[in-house]
Amino acid sequence: MSLTLVPQENDILSVVERLIDIADAIFARATKLEEVKIKNDDEAAQTITEMRDEAFRGVIEVWSVIADMLPVSGIEHTLRRNFEIDAHKVISRCHHRLGNLKSARESITRAIDLGYVDGFISLGAICLDLKDNESARGAFESALAKGVQTQRAHAGLGELFFTLGTIALKEDPEHTHYFELAEDEFITAGKERFTEGYERAMDLFETIGWREKAIAIGEKAVKYYDEHKQSYGERLRSVDVRLRKLAGEERYEKLISGVAHTLGNLLGGKGKEPVH
Repeated sequence: MSLTLVPQENDILSVVERLIDIADAIFARATKLEEVKIKNDDEAAQTITEMRDEAFRGVIEVWSVIADMLPVSGIEHTLRRNFEIDAHKVISRCHHRLGNLKSARESITRAIDLGYVDGFISLGAICLDLKDNESARGAFESALAKGVQTQRAHAGLGELFFTLGTIALKEDPEHTHYFELAEDEFITAGKERFTEGYERAMDLFETIGWREKAIAIGEKAVKYYDEHKQSYGERLRSVDVRLRKLAGEERYEKLISGVAHTLGNLLGGKGKEPVH
């Protein structure tokens, strides 16, 4: 007579948690490799890229095993659903890093269907990369409607409208509507997420040669940072360098005359007298 051993829920849960630890470790390795920058050695850079990509593929494989186990695991429903959400969102993230955009969209959509509403931000970013602008807008607006990661949603809409603006500009050099929408979204995002708000807008407008627009946004950034210097004083450093370069020394002095003392203190020098 033989006995069949049926794994208990706690046994399967232990296996799942162990596999998650393994996947997390591999993902951490992949992201560290992603941070490695090698100059003047194409072969070494290629090796690092291949190792990073192999690690991301390993994460996908481990989480896929976990996802296959979950439906028959007997793990309590809410916990199982949370694991399933984690599986699909991490798999999506890895596919996105690997450039597998359609697979990334499929996985994050499955996570959203399971209740992961924050996934609308990732979905919007993926759709932007796919140049599916209509779906990107729908994803970011869904995030706003549900009140999740609103600053990132505004930043995403800023990127989208800027993209639409550059497309329209090729057909009509006088077209500004989308750029105005983009600026509004970036400024809104900038209230909490500066690198995706004011400074990102400055970079983008400078890229297409709209120097005056970039300078105007930089001026708004300086004023806002100055008003909230207790929390955001450090951001003045980077925008100060950008704005000084864009506007030129003489014009720069006039632009920041109202916050000269603040800049001087924050940047390690003596405050300058306002320019009248």
